[in-house]
Formats: sequence, structure tokens, C-alpha cells
Amino acid sequence: MAAIFPIIMKIVSVVFLVIFILSVVLLIFTFRKPRKVSVFSLFLPIVISLITFAVFSFFINYKPSIAVLVLMGGIGLCIGIVWSGATRIYVENGTVKSLNSIWYLVAWGAVFALTQMISIITQRPPSIVMALLVMSTGTIIGMNGRIAKKYLSVRSTVNASGEASSRCSHCGAAKTGSDVFCRKCGRKL
Repeated sequence: MAAIFPIIMKIVSVVFLVIFILSVVLLIFTFRKPRKVSVFSLFLPIVISLITFAVFSFFINYKPSIAVLVLMGGIGLCIGIVWSGATRIYVENGTVKSLNSIWYLVAWGAVFALTQMISIITQRPPSIVMALLVMSTGTIIGMNGRIAKKYLSVRSTVNASGEASSRCSHCGAAKTGSDVFCRKCGRKL
């Protein structure tokens, strides 16, 4: 059984590499397309990220210190919160949708490059891998958590007829019919 484990891990690595490459291609071709937003679509990546963290922690059998968890989780949360700013949430025909800007792709590329550079430079010891995984999980939680907040704010502005009320689709602040820019967040309405 011990001789088969490295082979299984290689197969798993190849499968995840293929999935990653397909995800990158999909992201590049679809990041500017509007898509329907739901609570499920926002919390599913968080759940998957937490499960991945738990499974990876189990297999690597490495337990990072609380300080590393808090520090890297906090860095990830901050990155995710800033990153979510590149996603516009709005109502179209009574449906809440999201649209990413080019900054979404730039932030994704920067986070990916940072994690890969750190992994290559440090030769990927378990402590670095776990720290990056904690940061990645924090990023997903921060980004989807803030987008969920925006979603709930925008969703609450939709009246029974399915039309958006007079609120900013970015921050939910009240707007008047003649406003071109939001008075609270400054973004174009």
C-alpha cells in the first residue's frame, strides 16, 4: 500500500493540474460576462475552499500555529475584500447579476503570481504551503463575503415588480433620478 500512495498522489496532482488549467481558460473567457448571483453561488466556493483546506491539512498532517492562521487568514481576507471591489452587482429584469472588470482579472493574476513565486522560492515546505492555503481560503471568504453583502443590499432594493428602486447598485445608497454618480461611493450609476 505504501508503494501505491506516491502513484495515487501523482495521479491526483495531474488531475488537479488539468482542472486548474481548464479553470484558468474558463476564467479568461468568461470574466466579463454577466452572470446571475445567488446566495448558493456565493457560498459554494467558500464551502469548497474550507473543505479543500481541511482535506489538505489532513493529508499533509501539518498543523500551522494560530499566529500563522490569523496573519495569513487576515491577509487573505483583506485581499478578498479589495478584490471584490472589481465586481459590479446590479439588477437586470428583476434578477441580481454580477459583472467583473479587468481589475478582477488583474487581481486574480497578481494573487496567483504571488503564491506561485513564494512556492518556487521557498521550495514548498509544508508550513509555506499551509500558509498560502490559509491565505487563499481567506481570500475566497473575503471576496465572496463582501459580494454577498453587496448582493443582499441590491436584492433588498428590488421591489415586487422586479425593478430596482432608487438605490446605487454598488453600495445601496439612495439616489435621485438626476444623479450620474453615487453620492456615497462615487461610482457611476
